[in-house]
Amino acid sequence: MSNILNIAVTGLNDAITRIANATSNIVNASSTGKLPSGASPYTGFHPQDVVTLSIAGGGGGLGVTDIKQPRNPAFVTAFDPTSKDANADGLIGAPNVDLNAELIASKEAQVSYSAGAKLIKVAQEMDKTLLDALS
Repeated sequence: MSNILNIAVTGLNDAITRIANATSNIVNASSTGKLPSGASPYTGFHPQDVVTLSIAGGGGGLGVTDIKQPRNPAFVTAFDPTSKDANADGLIGAPNVDLNAELIASKEAQVSYSAGAKLIKVAQEMDKTLLDALS
């Protein structure tokens, strides 16, 4: 596969990973849990972040790869005395998810995906033009 296509395909895969991650964070944003106490850990949803890294040539080609990392801190303290997870003070652990930031991340990934798809289309058109010129 040419470097151009490798860059584009790895970019598409990265965009898919980022959209899936943002979707998971959004869907689970209301999955609260008990605040940690003593040996008892936080029991709610643990959001993740996607870190995109450049692949610097070599035998693997060019492009990007990504790593999912647990968000730190995983939760914020919220007040909800009606929750089954509430402590004596009415506090619970809510996932550290900012819906606005997740929607922005989704939109960025969508634009990135569109750019990668356009790059593949342009590369195919260039290959066709070259082949037409040679024949």
